[in-house]
Amino acid sequence: MINPKGEYYGKKLLFVGASGHFEPSIKKAQEMGLFTIVINNNPNAMAKQYADLAADVDTYVVDEIVDFAREQKVDGLFTSWNDMNLFHTQAATEKLGLPFFATKEQLDALVFKYDFKVTCRKYGVPVTPEFYVGGDLTEEDIAKFEYPVIFKPIDSGGTRGMTVLHSPEGVWEAYEKALAPSEARKVVVEKYLRNGNLVVFDICVQNDNVYLCAAMDRCIVRTSESEVPLAISYMYPSKHIDVIESQVMKPITDMIHGLGIHNGIISFDGMISEGKLYLIETQYRWGGTHFYKFVKAESGVDLLEMMIDQAITGKYDRYDFAGKIDVNYKRHYACQNLQAWPGTIKEVQNIDKVCEMEGVDWLVQIKNIGDRVPDDGSTAQNFAKIGLSADNERDIYKLMDKIQKTLVVLDENGNNLIKNNVPEELLK
Repeated sequence: MINPKGEYYGKKLLFVGASGHFEPSIKKAQEMGLFTIVINNNPNAMAKQYADLAADVDTYVVDEIVDFAREQKVDGLFTSWNDMNLFHTQAATEKLGLPFFATKEQLDALVFKYDFKVTCRKYGVPVTPEFYVGGDLTEEDIAKFEYPVIFKPIDSGGTRGMTVLHSPEGVWEAYEKALAPSEARKVVVEKYLRNGNLVVFDICVQNDNVYLCAAMDRCIVRTSESEVPLAISYMYPSKHIDVIESQVMKPITDMIHGLGIHNGIISFDGMISEGKLYLIETQYRWGGTHFYKFVKAESGVDLLEMMIDQAITGKYDRYDFAGKIDVNYKRHYACQNLQAWPGTIKEVQNIDKVCEMEGVDWLVQIKNIGDRVPDDGSTAQNFAKIGLSADNERDIYKLMDKIQKTLVVLDENGNNLIKNNVPEELLK
């Protein structure tokens, strides 16, 4: 018999990381009866207000995580939304003898951008070509570039440190920008594909069976020729599901089996250029789109519950995916990136009005009052992620525009930081 206070009542789950993205997972864990604890080294971190207990612990120091977990006598660790925290949490769970969804070897093969591409090539998964990988760029290396190219840190997500170059001008600035956020102090320079269709798709694995559970088209706004274009929304279902299924699902399945991944979730970013799909990077964790919410709406399968199960028990069998998971969604959905201009957040108005709008299914606030929105052209400029649904894409874009004109985020000078950047052509 399940305890009326929740099946895991009396157990503790430690969340390693405290960005606003953790809010839904913390609340879900609480629904399941867990006592929730959140740690990171930012006292102002958004998620700390939702947990039963919050502490300032450096999640980049494994021994600090382990010592705190032992002190609190936790029953499991949960992390996502930050690549490096995957490694630190995996190492901590190994020392603590607790479950984790991935091995260090699997993380090594998938998380770092270049290692991911090496892994893909081993299994015949198409990826973008690169011209340089390392931390000691030379003029000889630069002479081999075929423009346009994109500079990336080898181990950082969210478009941080990325620059697009169409000529050798600015090479060293782009290199230093990519090197700065890299913990490994390495950069990868790739062929930059443009004028294609950007897609993101999500895989869920259960008992070695691989399912395509979500596929979306990434709608971008280009602000300059050198900045990586940011997505204003991810639209479900993708118009390119047939390309994904026919070109990459078989080699991806072989790769998942070859890596010994038996259960879990993996996301892939790619571009379709001249009819061919090239994979760009992967996320062996939840991404910012919170796609599991759309999967649940369409299939009834709650992947978030299952990942919490895995963190506590090591099991991944709450739902049987067979016959339930279907990537061809009946309804249109979107994850809106509500972006902000640079500035320090002083006041937030009208969030309740946005949440009450028809078609707004959920809102995850990422930035807190007192947080600084950077001027770096990265996903750190997202104030919130908002889940939308409608009968067609045009209605979703109209709703996005309405949200941008309703929500007010003021800086210390009274300026509204929310960007109104839905292209006019999408509203017609």
